[in-house]
Amino acid sequence: MHRPPLTAGLILGDSSTILAVDTATESCSAACLVAEQVHQRSAMDPQGHSRLLLPMIDAVLREAGISRNALDAVVYDAGPGSFTGIRIGAGVAQGIALALNKPLLAVSSLMILAEGIQDLVGPSDQIVAAIDARMEQVYWGCLEQDADVSGGWRWHEPPRVSDPNAVSEFAAGCVGVGSGWDRYASVFQAGADCVWHAGVFPQAVFGARVASRLLNQGVKGEWRQATPAYVRNDVTN
Repeated sequence: MHRPPLTAGLILGDSSTILAVDTATESCSAACLVAEQVHQRSAMDPQGHSRLLLPMIDAVLREAGISRNALDAVVYDAGPGSFTGIRIGAGVAQGIALALNKPLLAVSSLMILAEGIQDLVGPSDQIVAAIDARMEQVYWGCLEQDADVSGGWRWHEPPRVSDPNAVSEFAAGCVGVGSGWDRYASVFQAGADCVWHAGVFPQAVFGARVASRLLNQGVKGEWRQATPAYVRNDVTN
């Protein structure tokens, strides 16, 4: 099941002005939330993040009709995901936030995946978000919507890296999303049929939505606290 593509002008119902970038997976995206609308760019190009990201940022700000000084905060996908990709997004977001003295927030790629299918699941559904980590492993976690916790998502199982077989214990009765499911759905299900959404990657627009919620909850966005979540530290890619 594929989620329909989002277009510029999507109403999110918040007045925050946020720039979001996402480079943690094969997908590269930038989004600007301003005046309750999102303007965004996205492309699938695993090797092109460093080339694509800055032009995307310029494009969404230009489309939104604002300068960088008008931003309330900057947010990036902190992973887990590609080490190189995470560093590209973190470096660009940190550079903009520090130069403008703006709050910087880091949001988990797994939470961004869950946010991306929020409108397709029930409020009490648990979501197993999984990203292909290569080396026959997956990054994954299990989340459920909860307005009373940070970012609006409660972790049932925190982000980790493991063999695909380990996920099957938690997948039954949950909704799946992410490239880990695209590759290992038959392993995850292990005889228990699960609903899962194919071909979904983290997108900056959903990082912006989580960040807006965090700001409304009083998160300050101190740049020193916005650190990448590599999860696996023994390889680079």
